[in-house]
Amino acid sequence: MILTDIMKKHKIKIITIILYLATLLYSKEVFITSVKTTGGYLKEMLEILPAVFIISGLITVWIPKEVITKNLGKNSGLKGKLISMLLGSISAGPIYAAFPVAFSLLGKGASISNIVVIISSWAVIKIPMLLVESKFLGLKFMLSRGVLTIVAILLIGYILDKTVDVKDVLTTFNNDSLLLEIQNILPQYNCRACGYKNCEEYAKALANEHEKFNKCKVGGKEVKGKLEEILNKQKGGSKNGNY
Repeated sequence: MILTDIMKKHKIKIITIILYLATLLYSKEVFITSVKTTGGYLKEMLEILPAVFIISGLITVWIPKEVITKNLGKNSGLKGKLISMLLGSISAGPIYAAFPVAFSLLGKGASISNIVVIISSWAVIKIPMLLVESKFLGLKFMLSRGVLTIVAILLIGYILDKTVDVKDVLTTFNNDSLLLEIQNILPQYNCRACGYKNCEEYAKALANEHEKFNKCKVGGKEVKGKLEEILNKQKGGSKNGNY
């Protein structure tokens, strides 16, 4: 049971290791190239993401919510779309760098539609990319592709704005973050003393606000204290045994 739980929790990592091993058996040269490529991407991420997280933090702390809501909110209209497109088009770095920034803006009042415009523009209509297209594929191709891409981005943004609620996105993210935090506190022995089949199920019950935080017998007072701290913080300071 414990082995099954570990495999379930780390299935992506296990599959990745298996694929690397299969590549090694198939061709040593391909395996070495794969490892070098992966290392290059990891190095790039380590160089870029710290700066991105700092920018995201500064957006959260320095820019007033009213400013974001006015210029990128649901009622910002065409102005919001143009600002979003400009932000995405002039931004530097790979596409994964856009997501922390986009999430910070989303939490400050930006609409789903404008977030989609920012991320999509970051990915496909950067100004340097348009210049390269114009040089190698011609100005006509660049303009045609650019116009069609902009129309598609605005359409997708409009559809998501009508079908996805910002509150649902933020609630899902916060719940996932809380669940991960709880799982990191629990000892992961899966002993079932708490009444659940494993620590993950107990963590889900705690994150969903319908279980007591003092049921982990193995973790004892230390785990109980840590759970009480984060769960009371989540609920705004409630001090009872029920979360």
